[in-house]
Amino acid sequence: MATVSVRSGPDPATDDRVAQLDALYRIEYAGMVRLAYTLLASDAEAEEIVQDSFVEIYRRWHEILKPGAYLRCTVVSRCRSALQRRKMRALHPVEEPCVSAPASELWDVLIRLSDDQRIAVVLRYYGGYPASDIAAMLEMPAATVRSHLRRGLATLKKELEA
Repeated sequence: MATVSVRSGPDPATDDRVAQLDALYRIEYAGMVRLAYTLLASDAEAEEIVQDSFVEIYRRWHEILKPGAYLRCTVVSRCRSALQRRKMRALHPVEEPCVSAPASELWDVLIRLSDDQRIAVVLRYYGGYPASDIAAMLEMPAATVRSHLRRGLATLKKELEA
């Protein structure tokens, strides 16, 4: 008769991963939701994107060298995808009731920027990231990010002074 060896008790590797993820969550969650909200102007969508990003990090924990940086890139990437989906829905509208909350004057101007300009401006001036980090997150040359920042700020200045 063969005996089956069954491991009992918690898995130390899993416990360590959960503890590290919990620490990352406590440090980064609120800031990532604020960042996503600033890009999307939707509380629910921002929270969903951040939660999904943490789930992805948990699944790929053993592959990730810098979880905080990976989280930021994932959140920004998912926000960009959400903005692209919005564009597609605007091009091909489905008849359904649309309810939107009143936006602030700054959001009214921010929403008029191109997606890449808005993301660059928010990451730079709200998130405090340097152009080189923004370039890495958006997977574009730093010169392009600086161009988006310059153009976006010019538009903001012009619109807010009017």
